[in-house]
Amino acid sequence: MQIKSITLYNSAGDRRTINFKLGQVNIITGKSSRGKSALLEIVDYCLGGKESGIPDGVIQDKVAWYAVLFQINETQVFIAKSQPSKDSSSQNQVYYNSANEIIIPELSQLEANSNNEAIKSFLSDLIGISPNETIVEEGGSRRQFEATIRQAIFYLFQKQGTVANQDILFHRQQELFIPQAIKDTIPYFLGAIQEDRLKLQKELHQARRKLEQAQSSLKEAELITKQRFIIGRNLLIEAQQVGLIDSNFIAKDTADIFKALDSTLSWEANEIILTGNDKFPNLQVESEEIWQEFKRINEKIVATEAFLNQKTGFSKEATQQLLRLESINLFKTENTSANHCPFCNSGLLESIPSLSAIRESLINLQNNVKNVEASQPRLIEHIQQLKEQREELRRQKKEKDMAIKAAIDEQEAAKQIRDNNAHIAHSVGRISLYLETLEFLDEDAQIHLEIQQLKTLVASYEEELDISEITANLNSILNRIGQQMTEWARLLQLEHSDYPYRLDINKLTVIADRPDRPIPMRRMGGGENWLGCHLITLLALHKHFIERNRPVPHFLFLDQPTQIYFPSKEAYLNLEGTPFDEISRANPDMAAVERMFNFLFDVCEELSPHFQIIIMEHANLGNNERFQNALLEEPWTDGRALVPENWVSSI
Repeated sequence: MQIKSITLYNSAGDRRTINFKLGQVNIITGKSSRGKSALLEIVDYCLGGKESGIPDGVIQDKVAWYAVLFQINETQVFIAKSQPSKDSSSQNQVYYNSANEIIIPELSQLEANSNNEAIKSFLSDLIGISPNETIVEEGGSRRQFEATIRQAIFYLFQKQGTVANQDILFHRQQELFIPQAIKDTIPYFLGAIQEDRLKLQKELHQARRKLEQAQSSLKEAELITKQRFIIGRNLLIEAQQVGLIDSNFIAKDTADIFKALDSTLSWEANEIILTGNDKFPNLQVESEEIWQEFKRINEKIVATEAFLNQKTGFSKEATQQLLRLESINLFKTENTSANHCPFCNSGLLESIPSLSAIRESLINLQNNVKNVEASQPRLIEHIQQLKEQREELRRQKKEKDMAIKAAIDEQEAAKQIRDNNAHIAHSVGRISLYLETLEFLDEDAQIHLEIQQLKTLVASYEEELDISEITANLNSILNRIGQQMTEWARLLQLEHSDYPYRLDINKLTVIADRPDRPIPMRRMGGGENWLGCHLITLLALHKHFIERNRPVPHFLFLDQPTQIYFPSKEAYLNLEGTPFDEISRANPDMAAVERMFNFLFDVCEELSPHFQIIIMEHANLGNNERFQNALLEEPWTDGRALVPENWVSSI
């Protein structure tokens, strides 16, 4: 990917287009505040940037749309984004088009047809960024993410404040989280991580799952094989207990157990035969009737015996009293007249009612005693008859109870047969399941071969995905990049260039490895060395990207790299494409400036046509032919600028 052109549109539909040369150094010079640095921001904005870094002022006031035409191999991609609204610095809507050759469209044709995320994904695919995922060390808390073209921009832009910064090496490195994003994604962009790593990770996961399943099946089979004799022996004992197998049978080996158990599968349940109808309900009714009759007769016996006992007691008591009276001859029985005294038998003038009554009562008592004594034999005979009836009922009740017990025993026997059948059927079912699910394990079985193949496959994936292998690849790549950096450091005559230079991706800086101690970029003296470190690092990376066909756009923006060669900022800003001798007087080290530009031209030519350098400068090396040939336009002075003068003057 290189830049074919940058186009600006104003609200009236006028266009301002800057055309770039592919595979060459492109230089724009001019005075300060003419929009040179905005070119870098426009490209970043059109590469799916959420926020616009384009400076406030004339550009934002007069430009309605920004557009970049990219050349990607044989395809051109035109991307345009409108100016963010006044109260916002971001814009998500995008117009884009792709074709083999694109004619810059008119403003009326620019209607948003995509968004930043879609453009980011589209361009990432187009330049060859494959599905990927950053690697987080074991135990790390950072989230993994996918490297896209938005992470590739770290190697595309060197802004004015970055290009010779002693502390910052890469674009946006000073922003929160960006240093870690650079560290996480640079192994992918360098090619230390396989392009198909994500695919390999998924395949490794699938292979591990299959291996776990196969090992689980093997473990189950081995467990069954190990326990098959114990399980079979226990089932054999159970079968003997329920009568399926002769209790005297003794198995000699596992085969005997299996054979004996297999013989039980032909078992059939015993038939339950019940003789006659179920008499139990009728017998219960008859037994209850007999019992009720037994209780009725028994109650009559008790009542009659109680009556007899009462009469017998009365007779005995009355007779006893009469005998006592007679023994003293208290009552004279010869004279029963009411006119005689019952005690002395003397005559009375008048009858005494109470004495008469006493006498009459005594007579009645004597008669009653005689009647009771006369009825006793009949009562005793009646009680005896009742007792005989009771004994007969007792015998009948006993017979009925025996019949009921026999019926119950018959039902219990049937139930026992049913329970026994169920128990045996349960044992037969367990035996059948055991014999059906039993797996005989062969040491040369297919499962062993499958596991071995899966282990080999997993090991090969793990070897390919081994982080230590990535680390080794990364170190090898960085060593080669360091060798190129060292060669170019000597060419630019940088400080400590007698010693190896290298890129430290952990600290994101350049190191010169002196024998006594490593010298980081921030401890190197002078802006010329800091600029040189930036140039040799970015160019060495791009050379590697191109040679290894890595998915990184093949252009590099350098914003005002010569500023460090001038004694003051004012002296640098006053340069307006002045003659070479005047620049020489302003810059005491013009040879270093010439050396730096020649270095950029040489590297770009070495990598041509695959690499493009775009330089925005104040200085204009009028006597340097290569510099003059690289100018895209006349220096932006005397009204010339990114935004045309007539746009500025228009209302």
